[in-house]
Amino acid sequence: MNKYVYFPEFRDHDATREEVNSAIMGLLAGSQMAVHLLKLTEGSDHLLAEVFPQIPHIKRFNLTTTAASGILRAAESHLGAMAVPYVLGAHEDYMKACLRLVERSTGVNLGASNVRSANQHGKLEDTSTLKFSADSLDQFHLVRKMRNCTIHAGGLSDRALENHCTNMSSRARAGWKRLAGYEPSFSAGHDEVKFGHRETVAALAITKNLARQANEILQAAIPRPAWGEILLRDLDEVGPGLPKDPSERLRKVRGYARFHYSAMKFTDQEIATFNSAYHK
Repeated sequence: MNKYVYFPEFRDHDATREEVNSAIMGLLAGSQMAVHLLKLTEGSDHLLAEVFPQIPHIKRFNLTTTAASGILRAAESHLGAMAVPYVLGAHEDYMKACLRLVERSTGVNLGASNVRSANQHGKLEDTSTLKFSADSLDQFHLVRKMRNCTIHAGGLSDRALENHCTNMSSRARAGWKRLAGYEPSFSAGHDEVKFGHRETVAALAITKNLARQANEILQAAIPRPAWGEILLRDLDEVGPGLPKDPSERLRKVRGYARFHYSAMKFTDQEIATFNSAYHK
């Protein structure tokens, strides 16, 4: 049985993450494919717009093929610098959605829309008996602080990043090394922070892991009757809709619960109760 609840926001996040992953890896691969293609024109003095006149917007990159090849070979770090903030932004949106779901289900005001990414996981933990993995959070905040350095410190490491690396747990450090291929260590004001293919893969893996942990935390944070309402509303407003016939409607709810909400292990009696409460 699946241990995750596939509520709409989780499904949307999964789809977005897959799209982001495909787009990023496509761009990384595409830049290197372009380098290989340009080898066919090596030594030419013609500009790209003359060689490839059918490519849209080619005049904005109107260099000789030799100059273009050099830029494309170095494209990985530039693509990573754009990709990692994109990945973190998608995760931040998902965490806001999780907090809003708790707010709607419990009536507790968590300030979901205004919680910064540095505090979102802690805020969600406060609503549940379950916790995020401390090692996963260590890795996430490493990527976040690296991102901050590229945006706010001209790409140089700052004191916050240096201190974070120093204080990371040994398991978090080992996990980062497995993902990114090097020990997390930066000296403030001296080391340049770069994002390449490995850092991008690491960011995707870390946020995927945390998104699934958030899913399990939500299962404990949201009362079962509230999950029942989420199920019915999902089927009614996002899914195929609720049939008018009572027996057919109950059959449809049971099937939808087995498909998307099996982790909750709803009983037939619970589903019948949820169905009746939803239509009052």
